[in-house]
Amino acid sequence: MKKGRVIVTYGRSIIALMIAQSLGSRGIDIIGCDSVDLTVLGFSKFVSKNCIYEDPSDDEDLFVKSLLKIVIDNKPDDDSPYVLMPAFKDAKIIAKHREKFEKHVIVGCPDFEAIDKVDHKDAFALTTQKLGVRSPRTWLPENGEELDKTVEEIDFPVFVKPPDEVGGRGISKVETEKQLKTAFSELQAQHPEEQILIQEGIEGVDYCFCGLFDHGELVASMVYHNLQKFPNKTGAGVVRETVESERFDDPAKKLMGPLKWHGVAGIDFMWDEKESSQPYMIEVNPRFWAGLDHSVKSNVDFPWLFYQMLTDQELDTDFDVNIGKKTSLPGLSTMARVEKLFEEAINFEELEAQWPEIRERLNDAEISKATEIFTEAISNSISLDKALETFQKMRKQSKEAQKMSYAKDDPFIGLGALFILGSLLRKGRLPPELSH
Repeated sequence: MKKGRVIVTYGRSIIALMIAQSLGSRGIDIIGCDSVDLTVLGFSKFVSKNCIYEDPSDDEDLFVKSLLKIVIDNKPDDDSPYVLMPAFKDAKIIAKHREKFEKHVIVGCPDFEAIDKVDHKDAFALTTQKLGVRSPRTWLPENGEELDKTVEEIDFPVFVKPPDEVGGRGISKVETEKQLKTAFSELQAQHPEEQILIQEGIEGVDYCFCGLFDHGELVASMVYHNLQKFPNKTGAGVVRETVESERFDDPAKKLMGPLKWHGVAGIDFMWDEKESSQPYMIEVNPRFWAGLDHSVKSNVDFPWLFYQMLTDQELDTDFDVNIGKKTSLPGLSTMARVEKLFEEAINFEELEAQWPEIRERLNDAEISKATEIFTEAISNSISLDKALETFQKMRKQSKEAQKMSYAKDDPFIGLGALFILGSLLRKGRLPPELSH
């Protein structure tokens, strides 16, 4: 089969980078896209071109129109495989407008009808109850008056959640009726058009099931759990470990089979780790997951398997999952040092002004010239050697867990990730793809 071309969205993310490196290292042409110009994919040698689309959070129709133009403009002249592979939350929007894209490209996301049955959290609660999948008991009062009628059924503690937030943002754990009503009222004010959920509090450990499904049939899976999170109770996993998936495969198949799910999914579970008990399914994410880097390091290359499935190739399923594999994000103390460095030293305005020329030089393989421009752009604030030294400190912090890392033959990626992480840290929050 001819080498194909893949358009990868949300190019600012580590998820997109993992897709690009997995496929690009196999000779597949990668085109990166995002609504911003300065992205991680822009630093990768595996990406032949980077394009800009309209921000989907600003205008969904303009996003679809601009992305469709990118798809059409970059369509191969021959019959080689051509795939659009969403890296993050834009998967649902692309699925919704599938008919506009699939005339030109293979669309790498599940059908919108299937996604809509599990995303948002209120739809997930109704679907799991209907299919008999074990999940926390959930109440969906539409207003304070209905909450008053429901509260007698509730055993505390419970969680109060908005329907569509990631990384624990907006979630409150409440212990009393008074706390419940206050949290419910506050979330309703913040999300006036959305259904607020009240969910039974389940004790246990978070586990993330990572799966690839072929029209509802599970073809590849692995599971990891978070040994450490930040923030500690509801935040992102910062140290992960691979575990056996068998206990989680069956409930995943019980849900995804009837939905005829076709694509990847990350499913969150909670389990008390007692051999006699079964886990609770907490949430379905209809896309790649934050720990895709960890999955690949655990010997399950989901981007490559997904590409093979989408292009009707035989899947390379002859692999053994590396049980016990540990990886980590850079330590928070190191991140704090990086944040201070960026706040005090880096002139981002100058770097962003020079970035289009830097990227053009990289695309033309003029690495030395790109380095020269890059160095000049930050020369008034910090030396290139100092930036690289800081990045190396981030890489060396943990001796036990392998760091989120990047292909050794992709030379600018470490620097790109460092600068983009620093920029995001200056804004006071981790990027959403790392916060789930």
